[in-house]
Amino acid sequence: MKRFCLATLIVALPWVWTLAGPAGEEPSSAKSRVCPVDGEEITAECRVEIVGLRLYACSEECLKKIADKGFITRQLSGKLRSEPEQIPVNRTRELRAEDVLADMVPIEDGEFVRRSRHYFQRGPEPVSGDSYKVQISAFHIDKHEVTNGDYCKFLNAGNAGYWTPWYPGIKRDEDGRFTPVQPDWAKLPVGCVNHYQARAYAQWAGKRLPTEAEWEFAAAGKEGRTYPWGDEEPGETRANYGPRFGGRKPVGSFPAGRTPEGVFDLAGNIGEWCADYYDEDYYRKGPKDTLVKDPQGPESGSLRVHRVGCQCKRSTPTDLRPNARCASSPLRSSACLGFRCARSQE
Repeated sequence: MKRFCLATLIVALPWVWTLAGPAGEEPSSAKSRVCPVDGEEITAECRVEIVGLRLYACSEECLKKIADKGFITRQLSGKLRSEPEQIPVNRTRELRAEDVLADMVPIEDGEFVRRSRHYFQRGPEPVSGDSYKVQISAFHIDKHEVTNGDYCKFLNAGNAGYWTPWYPGIKRDEDGRFTPVQPDWAKLPVGCVNHYQARAYAQWAGKRLPTEAEWEFAAAGKEGRTYPWGDEEPGETRANYGPRFGGRKPVGSFPAGRTPEGVFDLAGNIGEWCADYYDEDYYRKGPKDTLVKDPQGPESGSLRVHRVGCQCKRSTPTDLRPNARCASSPLRSSACLGFRCARSQE
């Protein structure tokens, strides 16, 4: 059966999705399904698996429409009324803590101040809100963004259904194995992964997606840095962005832009998914005299948060700041959006 990638979907959806179970969790067999094409109840097992998702139809005819690129890119977001079902994640390998943490950076617990102004969706003017303190428990975060090579390992470990067939960075060989299109692309950050794909990879790797607060704390630090590396302007050596941008670079290509703790590429190169649902008031409004501890984001929503990354020639230094935010449909699959993982400290 052919599989197709879900194309970029950025618009706000006219309904709210609630917190879903873990990636790959099997849904209840009693769950009723409605065909996203004609709204009829689905009684037969007629489905297609697409970039980590199982989409059901009431007939073979509707199934063909679901699998059409035009339907996926232009109509699917307006048809689903709940979180789509995910393909179960194959986690047959044994994970040792030392292996999971090998390429992660420990972030000590601490507090930081969310500023009264932040930037959203690369708007030219800052958004005003409350300034308040946030406390973060100790955790680990990936030193680098997940790469094409990393994601191929996940696909080749029995998770072929999480492939994005028209992503130009990864190909499927005749023997069914996945490899970067070119050997030197293995170290490029993976793109064209939706929120479900990112979450599934993290589960397979024994990790999770970072909360928005964790991501911001890793980038800004306790001292509230202007940029991940400090307060100095980015120049030409700290981040891949702006007029000099010529496509994604291998992770770690800008060592001058790493954080004092040793985390690379939190500014530029590619955007990164966070775990949180998006709600502007949740972030913008905070208590003045109370410490917010380990915020997890809203309990429901139609969009998910991601941090800008800004891998384009139009990006500016403002896009590189830790308080620059974005939100998209969790179905969004874009070459400029990838992810890195986190893990709670045990």
